[in-house]
Amino acid sequence: MQFLTIDASNTLIVGICESDLAAVKCIAVRESADTRHHVEYLAPMVQEVLAEAGITRPDAIIAGTGPAAFTGLRAALVTAQTLARAWDVPIYGISSLEALALAGSQEGANLIEAVIDARRKEVFALRARAMGADDIEVLVAARVLKPSALADELSGSPAIVVCANAELYPDEFTQRITAKCTPEVFTRLYLSRQGQKDAGAEIDFAVRPQYLRRPDVQAGNHAQVPATGNPYELGAK
Repeated sequence: MQFLTIDASNTLIVGICESDLAAVKCIAVRESADTRHHVEYLAPMVQEVLAEAGITRPDAIIAGTGPAAFTGLRAALVTAQTLARAWDVPIYGISSLEALALAGSQEGANLIEAVIDARRKEVFALRARAMGADDIEVLVAARVLKPSALADELSGSPAIVVCANAELYPDEFTQRITAKCTPEVFTRLYLSRQGQKDAGAEIDFAVRPQYLRRPDVQAGNHAQVPATGNPYELGAK
């Protein structure tokens, strides 16, 4: 099978992976560090990886569900869902933090704190344990907090910080490695979870964005607090 992967949790990464039994190979990838023009870049990047892979459409799409900045995440997920409908192919949502944790485990980390920049001097973080070569166990779900607060947690319960950005709060996170949510990592994690689902496990592949706080446009100059539920649905508090 050939998978198109799209993730905007840190940089924008689009790729095509091919799976044959247990083997996964990335055959095309494009990356953009621009955080303001996802809408303009996504379609050309998808066209480029399809052309490089020599296909007109994938067999399925894997979309990173964040958490991430609202605008970039929304653009990536809307693009992924639109393409899935247009091509009539299945789409699967995978947590970007869980993918980052798996990327860290492939670098040798066992107990992992996956960290993505949340801006406004905060981070998104998720704690996980490596579970073989292709999966992780979530120990503490994704949350948003100050880097100093996470550093305090790590001082009492150590873990290797896995950052998508090499320059993200180096003074707070000293025991760290840098890794990326690559197309291969997303594909490996999806295949592992699909195998568990086939065996009877309850696995959710919903393409549901992880919004851990309200967007800046609703904030004014007031401090933000974590949202309850989806803050973009009517009645959310």
